[in-house]
Amino acid sequence: MSSKPAAECGKDSGKDSGEQLAQHKQSRTMYPRVFAVDLHDVDGDRFQDSRQAGFSWYVLTTTLLVSLSVISIGWSFGVVNVSKSVICQLTPLGPGNTHSSEFPNRIPFSDSAWTIAVGILAVGGFLGALVSGAISDSIGRRNALVVNNGLCLAGAVLMGTATTAVHFTLGRFVIGIACGVTSGVANTYVGEIAPLKWRGFYGSFFQLSIVIGLLFGQLAAMHATGGTGWRIVVAFPGVFSLIQIALLPLRVESPRYLLKVHHINEARHALLTLRRGYDVAAEWQESLLSLDISDSNEINTSCHSAQWSATAAAVPANDQATTTALDKNDSKLSTKIKGLKTVDDDAAASSLTFAENMLVEPTIHVSGIWQTLCGRTRDDLRHLMACCIVLMVLQQLSGISAILFTDSGVVMDILDPFSPLSAPWACVVVCGTSLPAIFLCLICVDRLGRRALLLGSLGGMSVCCILISAGLFYGPNSMVMAAVFLCYFVFNMGVGIVPWFIISEVIPSYSLSAATVLCCSLYWVMSIATSLMVPLIENMVPQWLFVIFGSFTLAGFFVVMLFVPETMNCPITEVIKKHSGNIHVVVKPYRRLNASGSIGGTSRSLLELFKC
Repeated sequence: MSSKPAAECGKDSGKDSGEQLAQHKQSRTMYPRVFAVDLHDVDGDRFQDSRQAGFSWYVLTTTLLVSLSVISIGWSFGVVNVSKSVICQLTPLGPGNTHSSEFPNRIPFSDSAWTIAVGILAVGGFLGALVSGAISDSIGRRNALVVNNGLCLAGAVLMGTATTAVHFTLGRFVIGIACGVTSGVANTYVGEIAPLKWRGFYGSFFQLSIVIGLLFGQLAAMHATGGTGWRIVVAFPGVFSLIQIALLPLRVESPRYLLKVHHINEARHALLTLRRGYDVAAEWQESLLSLDISDSNEINTSCHSAQWSATAAAVPANDQATTTALDKNDSKLSTKIKGLKTVDDDAAASSLTFAENMLVEPTIHVSGIWQTLCGRTRDDLRHLMACCIVLMVLQQLSGISAILFTDSGVVMDILDPFSPLSAPWACVVVCGTSLPAIFLCLICVDRLGRRALLLGSLGGMSVCCILISAGLFYGPNSMVMAAVFLCYFVFNMGVGIVPWFIISEVIPSYSLSAATVLCCSLYWVMSIATSLMVPLIENMVPQWLFVIFGSFTLAGFFVVMLFVPETMNCPITEVIKKHSGNIHVVVKPYRRLNASGSIGGTSRSLLELFKC
């Protein structure tokens, strides 16, 4: 008996209540009922499918707690963007230049040594991203973040107590590794605990946290003008780490990860905590289907959905030890199941055997990077992997590094010769003006969809790059500055946000770590490459720099339009069903006008370019 998800991909979230009620009643005939409520408060007609779950304070507070790690990334980038003159002493220190014999006011740096100290953060980020998948798969998403905060704390202490250039550079390298691990684990964790209809909202907190870190890191560095105040500024991410080390263990682990490592009861407990007040049976089943599962008895993983439904019911209902352990873990959380006769007795017995085997000796296959890229997984993920890679690379090829993150950035080039003090403030204002864009994205991402935001962002950046190039060729500088502000604004409306969380929306659990490692590693590699290439291009053909970046964003616009699928309100199983296989065009064919000659048919088909 085949099943169909209650929430179909690409549907408008504003369905009338009658249609939602009909879909919910239909889902009741497909899945056994599993409630995240107290036993005395179970009423089957009052609870919605957890895939329709709305806003959750628990998920929000967990996301905000995880975001503290991401703020450290932006802080570490921004704090050295304007503090070179405060930290560096380019000439030998005199006897009156030290605050104490242990911690000098400034550290002797040559220009090349300072460049290495700034750039080594990205090198550490690359190495951290490479190991993030192995760490999160071995100890869990939440625990990986806790351990990683210890590494971030160590890097902060090294920088705050640095007395030599090598000492300071080592601290930057250590905290860079922590930033790389955060980039790989934080989005995975948030994506796996977020409700289906709010994944974009919670996923957008990653870029919001980076911008907040950049903004306040630069502000703090600008006010550390003397003495050893800069040491407090560079070591401040350690405060975020201490907060997370204390509070993050109180949050639940990702249910999908717990299923992946056979902790069935813990996974159920975590899902019930995250979806309290909702029927979680259908979401439980989809979590199982996103795993590549077999066991020593060669159980068929492509069993019918009714068997999977019975499996989800059998786990909490028939395993007494599991139920007892759950009651010990949290006396307030309990479950109750109303089994609906969706299968006959033989099928139920077969399903129960499957559940028992799943609890005793399952083997879950975790796919590597090469297997995933070559399509040698249970589901052929080549198209979806290619989309994730292209979107992550486009973040750096859009030219955003040339605006803010290099000493020779366009803002510095325009303002520094005339007013050295105004250039850092311009960078701060650019970051500040991007905050409204991110808040606007938080509101729109789960209403307009991912494709609409990506296309609007890439198209807007292409126009901005043209304006910047025209201003660099012909002037005036005011037009360049206005285009820079607008460019960073539209960047944070789509390209800066969507690539971070779309990975967990299109890649199933058995390949998620491999995909995250590859995409985040490429992000850090491209960050290193752009930081090296931008100064070279500016020295040779400065006016043509943003022509190059504009070409990349324009190409990215057409790539997204043709190949990137819409994932709003769409379960992973449905995305894979529609878009597995080799690279293919996802946009629907253009339809002609309807028989009456009205323009309605054309309007709908143009809209499908954004929601396909």
